[in-house]
Amino acid sequence: MKLRTRVVLQLAALCLVLGAYGFAANNSYLYIVHGIPGRDIADNLNPGLPVDVLIDGSCVSRGLTFGNTSGPLSFSAGTYDVQISDANTLAPCTNPPMIDSQVTLTAGASVSAVAALSGGEPALLKFADNLSPVTPGNARLVFVNSADAPALQATLTQLYVKNPKTFTLTASPSAQRAATLPAGTYLVQVVAAGSTTVLASEQIDLADQSATFTYAAGEAANNSVGLINRAVRDVF
Repeated sequence: MKLRTRVVLQLAALCLVLGAYGFAANNSYLYIVHGIPGRDIADNLNPGLPVDVLIDGSCVSRGLTFGNTSGPLSFSAGTYDVQISDANTLAPCTNPPMIDSQVTLTAGASVSAVAALSGGEPALLKFADNLSPVTPGNARLVFVNSADAPALQATLTQLYVKNPKTFTLTASPSAQRAATLPAGTYLVQVVAAGSTTVLASEQIDLADQSATFTYAAGEAANNSVGLINRAVRDVF
């Protein structure tokens, strides 16, 4: 496979109008994050790798492409079967699944399920979303290592301020780390822990009293690690 760096930015537009305060306490919420670049599976595949998502027999997402998110999907608390397959435009959700897994949801909670590569094979990684209140003037950044990679370090440097500060988060494979930062604009650079080679770099805006979930996705060995960002506003 050809070496390359791919940076992907996706903000869930629905979250701009549905803040954390709007979540019903008796419901559970699920986001499906597509974190598998097609070229990490085969050079001749569509880089977007469109997929369909079937949950407990219902086709909840059709043609979802790499770097994009489906959700929030609302469910009652419980355990659900999740099958992710190559997209079928004529008969969605009917192709054999590349991922066949389960996700357990608790009342009032929000979960991100990331379609990712683990050991070179497609897998579904689950992460609880931290939507606890954020104090005024600040924002929460949750760095999620959903890439097929070793521990990753994200360095965030403030932009457009007189005395910029730098913050660092390190997440082990299939784990996440959170930090509360001053709201504002940041340059985010991701490297493998102990390395100086930049795998992904981009600018992100952290809004006041928001939570931004930044998923590292792709494959370090193929130099395809990129970032998928999802912002939830009004986390208070």
